[in-house]
Amino acid sequence: MRKFLLLYMLASPIISWAQPVLNPISQEEGAMRTLAPIQDTGWYFKLSSSINTTQTYLKNWAAGGNSSFNVTGIFNSVVLYRKDKRAWDNAVNLSYGRSIVDFSIPSIKTEDKFDFSSKYGQQASKNWYYSFLLSVRSQVAPGYTTLPSGLPDYNKGKVSDLFAPAYAVGALGMDYKPKKGVSAFFAPLTYRATFVMNADLANAGQFGVTPAVRDANGNIVTPGKRRRNEIGGYIRLNYTNVILENVNWTSKLELFSNYSKNPENVDVNWENNFNMKVNKYLSVTISAQVIYDDDIRIIKSPELTDENGVFHPADIGPGLQFKELMAIGFTYTFNTK
Repeated sequence: MRKFLLLYMLASPIISWAQPVLNPISQEEGAMRTLAPIQDTGWYFKLSSSINTTQTYLKNWAAGGNSSFNVTGIFNSVVLYRKDKRAWDNAVNLSYGRSIVDFSIPSIKTEDKFDFSSKYGQQASKNWYYSFLLSVRSQVAPGYTTLPSGLPDYNKGKVSDLFAPAYAVGALGMDYKPKKGVSAFFAPLTYRATFVMNADLANAGQFGVTPAVRDANGNIVTPGKRRRNEIGGYIRLNYTNVILENVNWTSKLELFSNYSKNPENVDVNWENNFNMKVNKYLSVTISAQVIYDDDIRIIKSPELTDENGVFHPADIGPGLQFKELMAIGFTYTFNTK
């Protein structure tokens, strides 16, 4: 193992330099997300990819700890079109990461994101646009409950999977853009579909879909629904700004209210990305995401038996979800303008 880690440490700078990597969140992408006032004509393309790794090796370390190897891959693409008073903005954001704490056990998933959005706008006045938004958000790999040690508990089955869940949103409304870097999209007519393509999760009624109907012996009479349809109101706020020299902040807040069921329970998805450009090739990106969805049941605390032999069932219900990611890597930018 020492030879492997030594080889990795020597080869890592060469491998990183050879990768055509790019900062995953940039000011140009932030401008794309906000549908900035239409000025240019034609197509604009931007591609970005980043592979970030960290490695720790410990042997006879008095302070304790674990050796680990972490890798995170990020890919973003942006396609813009501007002509006359029309604007069409498209973006695909992918990220995936795993961590190896012990080579004798499977690796742990640390990041998993698939996010596609497409927004078409027709300028109505100086700061207002008639707009239609289509977005899809999901993941690519299964997720599992975690043990108190932080490792996944494979014995209890999956809690999520490929397109389980997946969220598709189609929204028609008005986009308000008072200045570059600021956008407020209001859609009183919005359709949202929640897909659960894993049969076991659908039968259990995860992510708000209708669970399976079972007989007295627990046999499935009617399988669980794999799609949940909602009609409601949708708000999407975008903000991009250079807060310090070489430090860019991009923020996206999404709010959705189901008109037919508990409209006061607003679903929240808030993403923040801070990009710090150290020099031409090196950058640091910190991202944080907060999610609240009243239809998602999460395990707030696992079942356990305390020191007195008293059994405590798992605390399952809606709750606040939080994710943070920091990526450090070499960068290279490619765009058409």
